[in-house]
Amino acid sequence: MYDHVVTINNTHWPAYRKPGATLVDLRILDPDDRSPNPRLVFRPEKLSELGIPAALIEAAAKSGPQGFLLFDDLPNQTEPATDQATTKT
Repeated sequence: MYDHVVTINNTHWPAYRKPGATLVDLRILDPDDRSPNPRLVFRPEKLSELGIPAALIEAAAKSGPQGFLLFDDLPNQTEPATDQATTKT
């Protein structure tokens, strides 16, 4: 289902690109589900521990279903990067 990865505060999240927007899934594997295919759940407290900004957690909590964020592309910002960064930080 997902064809991209989005990085938020040095953590990687699955995402789906569509024309004009990116859908990001902030759900986490359920630690209590020991089945071979554990379910994904929205865990705001864990997202906060991972350093995800509170505004993004709030927005994901209000979405239906919880845990998804839809980002509209900004004008002239949709071209993917083609080269690796050459400067060290």
